Amino acid sequence: MKFNAKYQLGKGLAFLGLATLTFAGCDKDPIEPNNPNNPNNPQKHNVELVYGGNPDIEWQNIAMDTIYKYNADPTVDTMFMVPEHYLQFGGLNTNGLQIVARELRKRHDVNKNKVFGKGDLQLAQSAVANNPEIVRFFADTLRYNVTTWNDQKSR
Repeated sequence: MKFNAKYQLGKGLAFLGLATLTFAGCDKDPIEPNNPNNPNNPQKHNVELVYGGNPDIEWQNIAMDTIYKYNADPTVDTMFMVPEHYLQFGGLNTNGLQIVARELRKRHDVNKNKVFGKGDLQLAQSAVANNPEIVRFFADTLRYNVTTWNDQKSR
């Protein structure tokens, strides 16, 4: 009887080892983390939201709902607010730039790690001369390439 118990135990362990090897081979091939076919890791992409000087596509038309929608989308890596033309704020005075900055800040504040500007902006020197925070906001916070133009005539 002792022999039978050892025999049965050995047989059971052999079966367990064989079953482990068999079932280990049944696993699916692992999906690489950067594989776009992996449903658990969808391909990320950027979204460009173009706005312009034309009333039909002004910055106001980057609706907050749009920002919230893309912010909630896990496949969106970055949202870029792209000016239609680099001079579209070039004619604004300080007050006008502060209004635009306030509205673009609302959009950036939805997700400071996901919402940025993209492209070039040229601002009037007179509008930013005594307001360096405007240039810092556009250049450092939103990451636009900001330059100024001399809108004052030489005397």
